[in-house]
Amino acid sequence: MSELEQLPEPTVHKHRRGRPSAVWIVPIIAILAAGALGLRTCLQQGPTIYITFENAEGIEAGKSEVRYKNVPVGKITSVDLSDDRKHIVATVQLTRGASHVAAEDSQFWVERPRIGVGGVSGLSTLLSGAYIGVDVGMAKEERSHFSGLEKPPGVTHDQPGTRFRLSAVDAGSLGVQSPLYMRRQSVGAITSLALSADGKTIEIEIFVASPYDHLVTENTVFWNASGLDVTLDASGLRLDTQSLATVVAGGIALGLRDGDPPGKPAGEDKVFHLFEDRRHALQKLDGDPLALAMRFDNPIRGTPTGVNIEFEGVHIGEVLAIHPGYDAKTHAFFFDVEATVYPNRLGAAYTSLAAEGAQLGKSGPQMLQALVDRGLRAQIKSSNFLTGSYYIDLELVPGKGGTTVATRDGVWVVPTLRSSTDQIGDQVSSIVAKIDRIPFDAIGDDVHGATRAATSLLGHLDRDVVPEAQALFARADVAMAALRDGLVSLRDNVAAPDSPIQQSTRTALEQLERAAFSLRGLADYVKLHPESLLRGRDSGPEPKGGK
Repeated sequence: MSELEQLPEPTVHKHRRGRPSAVWIVPIIAILAAGALGLRTCLQQGPTIYITFENAEGIEAGKSEVRYKNVPVGKITSVDLSDDRKHIVATVQLTRGASHVAAEDSQFWVERPRIGVGGVSGLSTLLSGAYIGVDVGMAKEERSHFSGLEKPPGVTHDQPGTRFRLSAVDAGSLGVQSPLYMRRQSVGAITSLALSADGKTIEIEIFVASPYDHLVTENTVFWNASGLDVTLDASGLRLDTQSLATVVAGGIALGLRDGDPPGKPAGEDKVFHLFEDRRHALQKLDGDPLALAMRFDNPIRGTPTGVNIEFEGVHIGEVLAIHPGYDAKTHAFFFDVEATVYPNRLGAAYTSLAAEGAQLGKSGPQMLQALVDRGLRAQIKSSNFLTGSYYIDLELVPGKGGTTVATRDGVWVVPTLRSSTDQIGDQVSSIVAKIDRIPFDAIGDDVHGATRAATSLLGHLDRDVVPEAQALFARADVAMAALRDGLVSLRDNVAAPDSPIQQSTRTALEQLERAAFSLRGLADYVKLHPESLLRGRDSGPEPKGGK
């Protein structure tokens, strides 16, 4: 037998399984706790949304929060570049109770410290750090991708009020959050501003807060109240502004024209026209407009579009456009002016004129022709010499008839006159030309020659005549003194005091003495005023003699 066969057969004993070891209790509890926490986290999490911003300034993954009315409703889990590397995409994990934040019309922005028209905002972020603010929309539909705003919206969805739309030719200094005023009381703000699709107008969305929104009716007018409205006329200088904010950042004002009924309340998103200023907005449009045209051959400097058109001092319209032209036959430039006038602004005068036309059976063009035959002309006039502003005046000028009213493209063309300023300029030019023809050089040469001759004559008198005259007067004085002494001796020795000789001699001596005094005064005057020998004595006191 082999050795294997000699071995004893083994006996199998089955081991009874005992109780598990207590060491496994700790990992089991940890697994259960982790599962409970994970399940709780999953149950507490809301949807995940993605927000696109221009840059990631101020926001950090795992730290920055999403807040609604300053209450956390989510947290940024990651910040990544977009596929085209032009934007950043912030992944936000919303809380379970904030799923409504993902409404389709919700708006998101990064809240940072800002200084704007409405004041200073976001100062709390200096300590807590920037966060994403949200304006929860009202839509029931939800979405996951949003485009973030660079600035907070002017009006949030939960703010009571009504939105309206304005259409303007030029926005001026208006911008988002520019204030809206009614009787200088702030009632809202601009929420958005952008060019229209065709680029011809500016589309502005405004928000009027409650309870002022019901004051906006179908007859309400809006105008640009930006800056200062400066008016300088005969009544003086006037400054008008809504507030300091409109001077700095612009603003819009609204109101009703005088005499207009309020009308029905305007519906939301109704479109209004934005006038360029208060005067145009509140200007009452009486009746149907009438299109007129005028052609001026003289320059129209200072007459831009929008200037007034007046009839005998009454404002009846405005200039719409100016088109320069050139006449190849006369080789001259001209300017065609398009205007709109409202004849009903003349009141009773227009009513009487229309009644006269109806009685005579004349149409509108025929009545205009009748006015032109009576001297109706258009002329550019200055409204203020200080500011250089002008207006077009329609007036009846006597003796200016016989002109046929022309029509161009169905528009009546009113004959014109040269502006009064041009006429004044022509007169001034004529006067200047006449003055220029005066021979000032020849007159100056003659005056210079006469002056030299007078100077030579006066020098001769001063050198030759005056000294000789003084010597003559001196010898006369000596002779008179000798004669006086002789007469005194004669009186003492021969003649009696009351003798005729003595009296005659005394009288002669007195006359000679006065004559000597006069000659001395004349000599002194000629010495001081030698030119009197040529021109005579001026109208002054008589020369006085002296001893």
